Amino acid sequence: MAGTDRAVQRIEEGDAWDETDEVVHVEVKKPMDKVIPVRLPSDKWEQIRVEARELGIGPTTLARMWILERLRQRVKA
Repeated sequence: MAGTDRAVQRIEEGDAWDETDEVVHVEVKKPMDKVIPVRLPSDKWEQIRVEARELGIGPTTLARMWILERLRQRVKA
């Protein structure tokens, strides 16, 4: 914890960066703040779950990806 206290103190004193520090650029995504309930038949939900599992993602992530992909296609058309 003492190391953390020293780091905070350096930041507060305006001495947080060394000339040898590496600059790292990160992409910040927009927060997702809307939830939409979607009703599906059980068999369709299971199809989404199976496909999502094959892709290594969750079913709601896959559904969101599909919706956003469709919206991008409409914008390009």
